[in-house]
Amino acid sequence: MLTLTDFIPRAGAAGYQLSNPSALDLSAVVASLQIFNETSMKDLRQRSIRLTNYLEQFLDLVQEKRPGSFEIITPRNSQERGAQISIRLAPGLLDHVLEILEAEGVVIDERKPDVIRVAPAPLYNTFVDVWQFCQVLEGSLVKALDAKEEQTAISGR
Repeated sequence: MLTLTDFIPRAGAAGYQLSNPSALDLSAVVASLQIFNETSMKDLRQRSIRLTNYLEQFLDLVQEKRPGSFEIITPRNSQERGAQISIRLAPGLLDHVLEILEAEGVVIDERKPDVIRVAPAPLYNTFVDVWQFCQVLEGSLVKALDAKEEQTAISGR
């Protein structure tokens, strides 16, 4: 059995690492855990389902106005997906859409060559946030499609 006198620290800066989180780290964890004391995982999951269903409905409306610009590749059944919806953009749109979304302050996850993942977080995103995202997405699709048509016209294809 090892005792404190048997401890041999690692050489260099690595020898100063702690096995426990610092007070600053713990204060951040405590603050986040306090939020969970005010709700439950069941309530968070239900809110997540409502947010993603709401997102899906608005994406369907955008898709009706901009057919062929993207498809939802996440399962439609909310019990078969997590807290995100994956969208496969039409070829050649990803970079334009990402540029516009980032300029608008939208944070999403990308999976090259053509997928974006949108995940409304139930702890802090609102239904208004979802609606605003869909407005920004639609605007970015319009601009990306226009840029693609312009490139096609210039290249003669």
